Amino acid sequence: MSVAYTSRVGNLLGALSLAVVDDLRMATSDAAVVQLADHPGLTIVELGRRLGLTHSAAVRMIDQLESRALVTRARSDQDRRSVVLTLTAAGQQKAADVLAARSAVLATVLEPLSAQDRDQLERLLDLVLDALPRSADHATVVCRMCELAACPQRECPVELSYLRHRQE
Repeated sequence: MSVAYTSRVGNLLGALSLAVVDDLRMATSDAAVVQLADHPGLTIVELGRRLGLTHSAAVRMIDQLESRALVTRARSDQDRRSVVLTLTAAGQQKAADVLAARSAVLATVLEPLSAQDRDQLERLLDLVLDALPRSADHATVVCRMCELAACPQRECPVELSYLRHRQE
């Protein structure tokens, strides 16, 4: 593979990635509710780790979500020092809205591709995503905005990578 080819592919991937991230960021500003919908009972520490936030930033984010009546806090039964987070009905609806907005952005990005092109892209993304996670913790971060129903755990390349990392 030539350097020019690799550089062009990398450049194209970088441009696409930034464009998609920009659109997703605007459409899905409440990523925390998606994590809480998919993983009820996360603690503030766990949620912060999944979103790449410091503990204090995670607490401030939860304060904001709580003030919007999207989340409630309760003491953990296992560790009274830990706070367990639960979405309210409004929080569940917000999570569904965030995933719908994400889906709309991605549908627009994929629209120019034929069904055959999408199948080929899916196979290539499986290969890349299988190799992407550097650790089990990193794997939980990679899929923080995924629609879990669209990519069942038994088929998810990141989940399979996560399981391999946990065995190491």
